[in-house]
Amino acid sequence: MAGFVPPAVEAVMAELEAIDRRDRVDGTPKSKRLRAISPDVGRFLMTLALGVGARTILEVGTSGGYSTLWLAVAARHRRGRVVTFEVDPAKVDIACRAIDRAGLGETVEVRLGDGGAGLADFEATADLVFLDAEKEDYERFLEPAVRALRPGGILVADNILSHPAELAGFREAALGHPALTGLVVPIGRGELVAVKL
Repeated sequence: MAGFVPPAVEAVMAELEAIDRRDRVDGTPKSKRLRAISPDVGRFLMTLALGVGARTILEVGTSGGYSTLWLAVAARHRRGRVVTFEVDPAKVDIACRAIDRAGLGETVEVRLGDGGAGLADFEATADLVFLDAEKEDYERFLEPAVRALRPGGILVADNILSHPAELAGFREAALGHPALTGLVVPIGRGELVAVKL
């Protein structure tokens, strides 16, 4: 996939990666950090989205827009879109600027608001849903995410292995859900990947 990500997007990704690395060591409070996925998880998400032919991608937890950029590259390839939800206005601003600088503004819609409510607006239309929000909200997001997915669509949830205690209930509910089949992939901080039956 070398060369698949446009240079303008790679440049913005590199800036966000540098900010994220700095935030993790310089004492930036957790609520202010970008808390981005790792580059290998970004490429994994893009690959999943391309593999499922995703044209409608929903993301809960935009933060600075790093994962959004990976998803948007895949969506643009299919002339699709990413709708991403973020509750922090400051992070919405950071993400919007990053997305515009990367030239993906026409592919991405950033919405300020609760992801659960946002997912509820997309019943059975999404090809991929990515959850990367506050861990205590994952269980609340599960049913709206499943309803938002079309049959054959993919649910991906971040931090399953890095936050095992906080996400134990979500993990059990998602992997035991009658409408899903999936597993945990040990990449990055652990990605739960499930397909809607």
